[in-house]
Amino acid sequence: VILLEVPWEQPDSSHFGGGMVWDDEGNLYLSLGDGTSYSDYESIHYLNDEDSTEVYDAARSAGNTNDLRGSILRINPQPDGSYTIPEGNLFTEGTPDTRPEIYVMGTRNPWRLSIDSQNGNLHWGDVGPDAGEDSEEYGAKGYDELNVAREAGNFGWPFAFGGRPYTQYDYETRTYGDLHDLQAPINTSPNNTGLRELPPVEQPLVAYPYGIAEDWPILSSGSRSVVGGPVFRRSDFTDDAPRVFPEYYEGKWLVTDYVRNWIMVITMNEDRTEALDIERLLPWESISHKHPLDMNFGPTGDLYLVEYGIGGQGRISKYVFNDGNRAPIARAGADRTSGAVPLDLQLSSDGTIDYDGDELQYDWVVSPAAGGETQRFTQANPDITLEEAGRYQIELTVTDPEGETGSDSFEIVAGNERPEVNIEIIRGNRSFYFPDTTIEYEVQVSDHEDGSLSDGGISPERVSMTAEYIPSGLTPSNLTELQDEGAIDAGASLRHVQARVLINEYNCSICHEVTSALIGPSFTEMAERYEEDESAPEELSQSIIEGSTGKWGDVEMPPQPMISETDARLITDYILSLNLPDVELRRLPLEGSYTTEGHDLVVIENQGDNEDRLVRYFDVPYEMGSYVFHAHYTDDGSSEVEGIALSGEDLVLLRYPLFGPEEADIFSEEGITFTPSIARHPGFIVSGPMSYIGFEQIDLTGINQIDIGAQTRHYNWSHFIGTTHEVRLGSPDGPLVGEPHEQIPPDNTTAEIDASGVNGVHDVYIVFRNPDADSEDALLAVWGIEFKQ
Repeated sequence: VILLEVPWEQPDSSHFGGGMVWDDEGNLYLSLGDGTSYSDYESIHYLNDEDSTEVYDAARSAGNTNDLRGSILRINPQPDGSYTIPEGNLFTEGTPDTRPEIYVMGTRNPWRLSIDSQNGNLHWGDVGPDAGEDSEEYGAKGYDELNVAREAGNFGWPFAFGGRPYTQYDYETRTYGDLHDLQAPINTSPNNTGLRELPPVEQPLVAYPYGIAEDWPILSSGSRSVVGGPVFRRSDFTDDAPRVFPEYYEGKWLVTDYVRNWIMVITMNEDRTEALDIERLLPWESISHKHPLDMNFGPTGDLYLVEYGIGGQGRISKYVFNDGNRAPIARAGADRTSGAVPLDLQLSSDGTIDYDGDELQYDWVVSPAAGGETQRFTQANPDITLEEAGRYQIELTVTDPEGETGSDSFEIVAGNERPEVNIEIIRGNRSFYFPDTTIEYEVQVSDHEDGSLSDGGISPERVSMTAEYIPSGLTPSNLTELQDEGAIDAGASLRHVQARVLINEYNCSICHEVTSALIGPSFTEMAERYEEDESAPEELSQSIIEGSTGKWGDVEMPPQPMISETDARLITDYILSLNLPDVELRRLPLEGSYTTEGHDLVVIENQGDNEDRLVRYFDVPYEMGSYVFHAHYTDDGSSEVEGIALSGEDLVLLRYPLFGPEEADIFSEEGITFTPSIARHPGFIVSGPMSYIGFEQIDLTGINQIDIGAQTRHYNWSHFIGTTHEVRLGSPDGPLVGEPHEQIPPDNTTAEIDASGVNGVHDVYIVFRNPDADSEDALLAVWGIEFKQ
């Protein structure tokens, strides 16, 4: 049953809002964005654009008393599918040129509503416009708002935001004049269908810009995307709820920011009109939130956080309040996991931790899988000997003085030693590939029982050596995850493994299965339809990103704008391959040379902001893919342990030598914020006196220059104060590479660091320093790091 319909203009409208909550009287609150598209890159034209259509005019929606958009509605749904209007909404039912459903008007992109159960106040976050500085012509810079409505009201947009007015706009002369009167704003838009004289503008509880908020510097600086969250009330939980937050949090509002990755706690005055204090829920260094989208308490008192993650790696986290002892966390390992008998091992509890600092008791249990005598050890890192061949289960349990425990386990194979496989790069770089460059390699294999390649004990025909180009690119962590999942088989293509990961990440399987039709067609049906269509790769990729309707019936396939062009082509490549024979990689000789290619970059037209920023900023001519070299050998087992053959492998990953900063392996605990949407805006913001990112085990052989692409001024973002770039080896304070590069606003140059004097494999740190900066000052936006020959 359709309860309510909201006007929406496509394809240009944006700012969807999105939030629903019930109050104790059965009223439903629904937040709607203003449905307006802005030229955000044009300094601060908030209200209109000289050549725009109505979709650029927020006064037609959020500033319109006769339009549901840009508002928070309050209605009371009825059992028959209709609804009634509660008393106390902004406009009395029957008032000409108004919509009685409106409870709050003048919002831009409101979401994550919550109700204070004690007083019925409505709370929400509202994402504001882009602009880094105030303007004499247009008015205030951009702010995000955290709002509390104790009763119905007008919160100002597009005539004010963050409690600051914008200048009035003359639609006939297309000029700006005096500031709007917050006590009596006037909507003169020709697109306005509602009242001309509007209710007075309410003040936000908290407002903060891209730069440091003078009132609340704890909110930091950089990109903003306020979310909101719940108000804590002890009375919302049963008396026997086991883990309710303490009385300290009574009446406080917990809020988040999607980009800045914090959870803050706001203390308000008694009438809830003023923020008295803002503090972090957790110390900055204790936890890393990953782009929070929603947050609420569960019935046990635990706090749940929905996180978008990075690159689609979303999660739901649970935060448990613990006012007493914390259980230890066990980590079990050994210096080797296989070998001939008698097998001498040192078991290791390295990584085991007790956050209370308690002295722990250790209990190791070594159990033969085939049955037999069990051994126990109580040292933290005992030396043991396994006399009998077979599989063993090793389990570690640690116990603190109050009896709380933690456990971990792994398996050992005694009687057969895992073969050692190594791909040695004799000439060339072991981290990067450069198009049309030849590398020389040699594969070495040795096995305790079988012998080696060099002594003839292992036949070359038993060793698989392949090379494959992966268009989407892979990171070392991607490759490790695929290994851990057992997804890498000798001689089998990895090309589509990553595509299947992406399909899961982006929830494509909700609408499509490989062989069965769901909401949309199966992947095999798509492959059959487009088998002879040369335009299929581009057409399908575009449909994935933009969505489509009518190609497979009337069902609308939703757009996936977060998917980059490269990833869309990878998914398309996989789909189209389903109607082709399985690919078996060509085996390479175990010693020889291999020439890498430059794969031309295919750009999907009309992608706008979805264009990869690295491609745009660095003028990349090729796909930023990766080559994977894979050597694999499975031994003959051992006479001492029948039926247990072990495999050894080595993988060499050669990546395109240009990284987004969010691909780093190491981040400083403070001073780094970024969004997961790496294809859109330069959202990687560096702040504070000193911060850094690090890339592990980078081969600098043949690398003569490291370029750091960064900006201190980008369109509307003008609050950056600049930094000095350093490249260091091994640690943020390690040996300096080349000379530091100072980048002070307004400067959008690339820092070029001379690396010609360095060779070998190192952890490479990019360090950003500004000793004059406060901890919350934003220094610059980083685009990418390029390693050049």
